[in-house]
Amino acid sequence: MKTGKYKKPVLLVLVLALVGSLCYRAGRAEGAGGGVPGSAGDPLVTRSYLEERLSETGGGSASRFSKVVLSRGEGLSLYSGSELILYSGSAAVTGAAGLVSLTTGELFKRGNSVVRYHLYFAPEDGCGILADAGVTVYVRGDYSKKN
Repeated sequence: MKTGKYKKPVLLVLVLALVGSLCYRAGRAEGAGGGVPGSAGDPLVTRSYLEERLSETGGGSASRFSKVVLSRGEGLSLYSGSELILYSGSAAVTGAAGLVSLTTGELFKRGNSVVRYHLYFAPEDGCGILADAGVTVYVRGDYSKKN
């Protein structure tokens, strides 16, 4: 009986199994396939997670985001130090000083379109947005709606 005939295929299978095992272990060590959805290990953000995090009530009213819905043509005027996140719809920046995107560090001047999911900061009273269409925003700080 010849035993040399089966040595190469068996050796190939063993090498492939070893390489596959090493790849699997390396992936697990890097966190692939692990982590709780929405956690730092798996940062996929769902709509319900975002709404829950933005409307949390802990930490007092100064740290709470309020959901504000605007119709086309309605405006939102922020007071100095207030923050805003555009969640849905489209809007343009209003106010002489504009809004600062804390997400990118850019200044959005009056008339610029607001980018969805960016965090904006009002540098002075009277800065805000004007809704081009139905808009949902989250606001932290003082604001007033304009018709």
